[in-house]
Amino acid sequence: MDGRMVGSLVWLVFAGVLGSCASAPRSSPPPAEGTGGSGSVMSELSGREREVFYHLPQGNEHLWLAVLRALPSRDTQQGRTAGFQSFLEGFERFGFLPDPDHPERLPVGVALVPATERQPVARVGINCAACHVGEFHHRGARVRVDGAPSLLNMDAFNREAVEVIALTLSDRTRLLDFLERLATYLPPQTREGGLQAAYPDTNLTPDGSSSAREKLVAEVAWYCSQGADLCRPPKLGPEPERGLEFDAQLSLYVRELSRKQVRTVPDAIRLLRGHLLYFMRLGRLRFGTYAGPGRVDAFGVARGVLFGPEAAGVLAAPVSYPCLWEFQKSSWLHWDGNTNSVMERNIGQALGMGATVDRRDFSSSVLPRNLAELERLSNKIGSPRWPQDVFGPLETARLERGREHFARHCQSCHGAEDAVVPLERIGTDGNRARSFASKVGDLEFPAALQDLLSRVKQRAYAREGLTQEEIHPLEPRIVYWRAPVGYVSRPLEGIWATAPYLHNGSVPTLWDLLQPASARPARFPMGQREYDPGKVGYVTESSDPSLFTFDVSMPGNSNAGHEYGTGLSEEEKRDLLEYLKSL
Repeated sequence: MDGRMVGSLVWLVFAGVLGSCASAPRSSPPPAEGTGGSGSVMSELSGREREVFYHLPQGNEHLWLAVLRALPSRDTQQGRTAGFQSFLEGFERFGFLPDPDHPERLPVGVALVPATERQPVARVGINCAACHVGEFHHRGARVRVDGAPSLLNMDAFNREAVEVIALTLSDRTRLLDFLERLATYLPPQTREGGLQAAYPDTNLTPDGSSSAREKLVAEVAWYCSQGADLCRPPKLGPEPERGLEFDAQLSLYVRELSRKQVRTVPDAIRLLRGHLLYFMRLGRLRFGTYAGPGRVDAFGVARGVLFGPEAAGVLAAPVSYPCLWEFQKSSWLHWDGNTNSVMERNIGQALGMGATVDRRDFSSSVLPRNLAELERLSNKIGSPRWPQDVFGPLETARLERGREHFARHCQSCHGAEDAVVPLERIGTDGNRARSFASKVGDLEFPAALQDLLSRVKQRAYAREGLTQEEIHPLEPRIVYWRAPVGYVSRPLEGIWATAPYLHNGSVPTLWDLLQPASARPARFPMGQREYDPGKVGYVTESSDPSLFTFDVSMPGNSNAGHEYGTGLSEEEKRDLLEYLKSL
């Protein structure tokens, strides 16, 4: 990427624009407050704190709420719905969880920046709760766990967005229908005034010879005839000049069009095309393994965006979203323990979800005070207790026998202190660890990433006027980024709520993890929330063809390694599972 490009987007997480279309099933209504039982929430957060955690902006809110509501879903475009279903409706198909308490009915993890006098349209983005709130279903009951890994499927979300926007731009009738729907969702003062009020600088007032719709048709035909690409989806290709052209158009959208009010029909068409650019950003990267629900190849994408597609090669190191409570007592973050900086990690996450950075001076749209508040709330979330009223009571005798097995077979690694276990010892898939350790040219990737995030952090602190007293609790005295070439072995509190298992999510249940690698499932569905209390993890039988199929033969998906406890008898394994449930 050209470092001089103003407003270049740095994306670290939105992997898989061209990925699998698998999606999570539509969920039942969300749970109510409680500690267990049918429809419960397990969290130390108050109701008010939970709403903040679920929806606080991070600085990546560039998508217009009106546009997402005016866009059709894929099912609508393909004629599978009765009437119109908005892209924003049924977000559960992407693995989002509903939040009926939100005034705009936005799902968990979608942040809203309301319209203001300076910014007359409401904008949305994704925050950390989208990946770190889980929900488990069993026999009609639902248990939501704040801080647990979610089943968010960014592959499905991005692919459907690209598909429906591209089709809307490519088909004149669809484009006209979109423009009419958009008029009803633009700022409140336009809703009663029809097309003329929505696009005040375009003459759409009906007269004796033409209706508003006919004038809209003529305006769209005129504008689209002014240039070959004005009403067509942008093109992506391997040529460097094509990439620079794409980046320039994307920068224009983010810096200008996304912050201005729509006043003409051409404004609205450019706005729609800008949203497509936003979702297409990773189209030049090559994905050898798609992440699917609950996973992401964050640092592989970072390498490709920061240093170019050639430096990234083929991306094949997706990992699961981790739970939040395991980092509260840990000095090192991520699966491979590659940094000790919570704020730089969180700034990277905000950039990854679409916050912008100007590579000339490292100014950005990141909101560090909000990130600090999200971190404060995250630190209040403790490990959840096994919900005995939903999943069944713990058996005391088994639990006590299992405690002894844990002490013999697990305690040495999963004790109070976390430590990096080298790849040659743990034996699990090494793609993630080796990828982060590899160089970019002559430069170590951890050093290059630290340089960027540190510069963005300092500029963001200065912009918001954070004092040293505010900054001191947020950061270690010396920040490190490193590549240990292994994975961190952490304490196992709340492990029942963190399926699937291993860093890459290649083992669906703890029972399967206690089997030799050769006996673990080679393929299993992912995306459903039905829980198996006996095996401790997600149910692996389903007849739903829309679910994502996890295939351990794909690069980065190996389920090998971590064969500790596999020599126990079946009864001893069940005893050990009972103890693990109690942690």
